[in-house]
Amino acid sequence: MKNEYVYDDGGRHQYFQMKYKKDRVGDCVVRALAIATNEDYKSVRDELWNISLNNGDMPNGAPTYEEFLSKRGFIKEKKIKGYDLGRYPVSQNEVYVVRLSKHLACLDKGLVRDLWDCRYKYPYNVWRKP
Repeated sequence: MKNEYVYDDGGRHQYFQMKYKKDRVGDCVVRALAIATNEDYKSVRDELWNISLNNGDMPNGAPTYEEFLSKRGFIKEKKIKGYDLGRYPVSQNEVYVVRLSKHLACLDKGLVRDLWDCRYKYPYNVWRKP
């Protein structure tokens, strides 16, 4: 595979226990955005909650995280069909947030940074930080 995998919890371990599998809650949106923006896990989580209070959607809903990404200059791109995340063609100098089936992950300069290796999944949507 072209894109390598690296374990990354987005900074969640600084605030919450991550020792057991049960400690891994459905916070992939917070983790992916914290990794992609290089921001603190809790500040990203708090901002997503605030956006969701204003737009009426959930903190991990697409309208919420899309607003968060757009505020930081990420551009939604048309996905390139036929590539799983492990082979997805990316620039080695750019950061991507990728929507997979029921999951959001960060593709940072050719590294899939997440709690689990999701390189075999196919992207639904891609946001790029130019």
